[in-house]
Amino acid sequence: MYEIEVTNAQTLISLEQAWIEEVVRQTLTAEQVKQAEIVVAVLDDAAIHAVNREHLQHDYPTDVISFLYEASPEREHDASGAGLRGSGLTLDGEVLVSAETALRMSGQLGWSPQAEITLYLVHGLLHLCGYDDLTESEQQIMRARERDILQNWSLTPHYEA
Repeated sequence: MYEIEVTNAQTLISLEQAWIEEVVRQTLTAEQVKQAEIVVAVLDDAAIHAVNREHLQHDYPTDVISFLYEASPEREHDASGAGLRGSGLTLDGEVLVSAETALRMSGQLGWSPQAEITLYLVHGLLHLCGYDDLTESEQQIMRARERDILQNWSLTPHYEA
């Protein structure tokens, strides 16, 4: 059902591959994604900065980057945001997260680096499912889904103001 490949290319935070795979599995299941091939890479700030600059023309490190390679069938969501945008999809994509950013932000937000990485993974996977956060209304929809899914791990995000 879900093929998940994990690369942990950082040494700042000790992370279990099985835990990362479980976060991906539970998120895709919550979104009712039918099938998926997902690559997860856990990087440091320098590596994610290079990807951000090369592929998105943003010259700074970031928390999470998603690349959707294929989604089928193509789906339209209604403007209200109702329904699960991942429902029935077959996805092929990649989610890159920065452990260094997670380490830094977790201290500011009052939870563990692992909890922060969980948020990044959920956020990146929701982008692959068709959620966006470019407008205030879309951000509200996406954050509501994040909060719902993060309850699987008894996590409540404390978004930066």
